[in-house]
Amino acid sequence: MRTDDEQVADRLRWLDDEPAGPPRIDLPGAIREARRRRRNRRVAVAGAAALAVLAVAALPVALGGDGRAAPAPAASPSPPPPPTGPWRGVCTATLLPLPGDPQGAVTGGDPDGRWLVGRRAPQGKYRLNFGLLVWEGDRVREVELPGSAQALTDVNRAGLAVGSSLTTVDEWQAWAVRDGEVIRLPGGSSQRAIAINDAGRIVGYRSVGHVGQPGYRNLPVVWDSYRSQPVDLPLPGPRWEGVAVAVDEDGTVLAVMSEGHPDDVSRAVVWRPGAARPEVLPLPRVPGGTATRFVPQSVAGGWVTGAAERETAVVPRSGIPRYPVRIDLRTGRAEVLKGVLYDGTGNSRGWLAGTVSGDVPGVFTDTEAVKLPVPDGWRGGRRGGVKSFSDDGRVLGGKLERDDRDVRPVRWDCR
Repeated sequence: MRTDDEQVADRLRWLDDEPAGPPRIDLPGAIREARRRRRNRRVAVAGAAALAVLAVAALPVALGGDGRAAPAPAASPSPPPPPTGPWRGVCTATLLPLPGDPQGAVTGGDPDGRWLVGRRAPQGKYRLNFGLLVWEGDRVREVELPGSAQALTDVNRAGLAVGSSLTTVDEWQAWAVRDGEVIRLPGGSSQRAIAINDAGRIVGYRSVGHVGQPGYRNLPVVWDSYRSQPVDLPLPGPRWEGVAVAVDEDGTVLAVMSEGHPDDVSRAVVWRPGAARPEVLPLPRVPGGTATRFVPQSVAGGWVTGAAERETAVVPRSGIPRYPVRIDLRTGRAEVLKGVLYDGTGNSRGWLAGTVSGDVPGVFTDTEAVKLPVPDGWRGGRRGGVKSFSDDGRVLGGKLERDDRDVRPVRWDCR
């Protein structure tokens, strides 16, 4: 029989979707994290976000590619033109359609907001099987990946999605999905695909060794296309490890990494096109001094966005605040936006969206913080988060939770 803590860990994994930090976490760590997060949601360190055992495959030294984007489905209609005028932060929320069981969550989206990907609530004896979903507007398609703990985490403007599934006890397989077709990415097992750009370049990570054994670590990788073998990205040093979490349209790759032990400081590392070596971004300054940890979550339009923490001797009762931070890769300037950001994503305007103070979905722009509304007729709390944020700020995808047993996929349309 499974323990209550294991059930809590599974539930948190379902609610939190994909981890942002280096996922070198064992089950006892997951249980400890589940207990802590029950007391104080989402103020844990970056690496503890991974409640499943995560593994990864190899990735490229060269950041070139064949430049071929996956073709869009021929029958797909053209998306409606984007709204004109300035972004005013006036948004409406809509529950996305789901066949059968109404529970689900958005886990990613394309830069235009035309495509969203997500998954259903977990099914099966141990609640580890996830049906996957692809939305084009209000049309939804179901996708099945082999294995368990299935997830799609990103999709490009051509509708080419990427994700992973657990194929054995501790090995993962990376996948692409194009027009409903499931494509196994080259490179074998122990690898995960996290993000994709419009050129079809895919980034993620591979795992070396076995969980709990000496020498086990995760290494960032890149596939130049879904047909290409994965290639390891060059590391900042021999002891570094981590996960590639995003890729910009110009080919810049972003990873969250640490040097040596997974409890070490989380840092943002970028590989720019044509550069021979990676660049470790400086820890940003936050209220009170320099951050002790920075968890990057996205790179778009030359902006790295994420959350920074500053640990002090006295921790507030509400937990260590996570400050929304954006870094302009063109100038190196880091800016702290007003508010608290626990988890989320960014867009090419340098704006952030995610779970904000109060565990509710919200948006940070250049000038303001906006809490997103609930759909008309919604009965329940506003708790939830955002996983997809279009470049123009008009379309967001995420989830709302009535409680831990009732999670709904949501699209916000803003003007």
